Amino acid sequence: MLGAQVKITDMPFAVSNAQQLNTIVWTMLGTTTKETIYCVSEAPVSQLRFVCIDCLEKNITDMANVLNSAQDHTRSAGFPTVALSNIAVNTNWTGATIMCQAALNGGTVDSQPATIDVRYLRQPHVVDASGQGPVLIANQGYRFYVECARGADGLCQQSGRRKTLRCAVQSHPPATVFRWLKNGVVTSGNGAEITIGTEMIGQSIQCQANNGLYSDTEMATSQAVQIDPYSSARLIQDNFATLQSAAPFQAGNRLEMNQQINLGCQVEGNPRPVVFWKLRKSNGQVVDAPCAQGFDGQYQEVTDSPLIIYNLQRLNAICSFRVSNYSLSGQYWCSACSYVSQGAPECSPALETPGTNTLNIQVTGPPMQSDTQPTIEQTHGNNNAVVTVHYCAEPMPRPPREVIFSIDKNDLQIGQSWENFRFESTTQNNTVPNCYLARLNVAPVREEDQYRLIELRLQNQYGSKVMPVSLEALLGGGAASGARISGWWIAFFILIAICLALICCVAFCVRRGVLCFNSKFVKSNITHWVKEESDYEPKAKAK
Repeated sequence: MLGAQVKITDMPFAVSNAQQLNTIVWTMLGTTTKETIYCVSEAPVSQLRFVCIDCLEKNITDMANVLNSAQDHTRSAGFPTVALSNIAVNTNWTGATIMCQAALNGGTVDSQPATIDVRYLRQPHVVDASGQGPVLIANQGYRFYVECARGADGLCQQSGRRKTLRCAVQSHPPATVFRWLKNGVVTSGNGAEITIGTEMIGQSIQCQANNGLYSDTEMATSQAVQIDPYSSARLIQDNFATLQSAAPFQAGNRLEMNQQINLGCQVEGNPRPVVFWKLRKSNGQVVDAPCAQGFDGQYQEVTDSPLIIYNLQRLNAICSFRVSNYSLSGQYWCSACSYVSQGAPECSPALETPGTNTLNIQVTGPPMQSDTQPTIEQTHGNNNAVVTVHYCAEPMPRPPREVIFSIDKNDLQIGQSWENFRFESTTQNNTVPNCYLARLNVAPVREEDQYRLIELRLQNQYGSKVMPVSLEALLGGGAASGARISGWWIAFFILIAICLALICCVAFCVRRGVLCFNSKFVKSNITHWVKEESDYEPKAKAK
């Protein structure tokens, strides 16, 4: 192996004349590289190949197949040569180290390592100051919006907020040259950012970027973005007060179960506003109201010529739902929102905080089972358990007569006991509105308790509800204490014991020759039987 050389080079020269590369530059123009990298050596080496030294520790998994695709140019070059050309490289290969290996006399000869430097520039994009891209409107293209504060004449005033746009581009090395284009014509070269106002409304804007990989006439250019006037979405009116003042609403914002509600809000703005319907529950949690939201919502266009002239769009938004359970109690409102970028919308009022106009609903109706199933808490050591049953109602069923536990038809009011059962208490659920908990203490838990008929009976002015409670299911279908055995199993084990005792008795008798198993007893009985037979036969013949 002494004297054999292997080198990585950018020209197909003989190894003695080739210059070893310390850095391999791969330039991505399109999908493949424009450079060709060679590995050269001299006879009698063979099997030249590129290998990655640190791909494993750098978590690069897609380089090996590319390096193995090197083409053999030995015949055309006249000396051992392989080449990598027009290959698809990954931008995360920068910093990885490769070398070339050759086989010689059963061993290998390695070249000096070379570090990869992938140079590229992807298509730039116009984004806002927070890095969010423009809104894509079907059949209209990309849009950014500049605030339009309209005066008495309906025209946009110069006092509106100006908007900062940035030319975002992924590249290595970083881009250093930027240009901005208005309607396709270069307007400035003021760096990666530009600030625009109402003067750009109705115009299109693009940006160009370069990091030295392209000529000035071939710089990468972003897609065009149209600039439109922005009038923030706002709430014009709602029907909340009208709803609360008429049936089916009752005093105190009370609403009976299973009523159909149609909330309405009128909003306007540009771009086309969307509406989100929100509900704040009594515990402060804010959730979506039970109707379609945002772009999926239900809208009706309001045609009004002055609005069209001012590029404003007015919509009637509707939120229709049936009050089906107590979780729908709370404070409702609508938020008028505008999407002016690909980020979160700008909303008024806020999505998490209601404005001045809200609709309060207090659902009333008969008792019903909560979404939370009954639970059991067992105390280790003393074999006691507490069964908790969750229910909802408005108004609340009032103890003692409207909340009763029934154990095998034996009614228990709060504080009362029957055998090992005691109705402990009822408490309000602090996390779910209009919901409560009833607790039944079982001390101790006995085997037969699993098969008792246990019910929670509830009643208020709107109706009643009987909720069965399966102690067997809560205990997992097994014995409560784990130390008790079912009566059927006890009978089975007794039967097995009797059978075993009989078998042992028979075996003892056979072994000891007692009772019917005594051989003398058997022999005498057989002789006696034969004698009786012989005495009988002559008498029979005499007759």
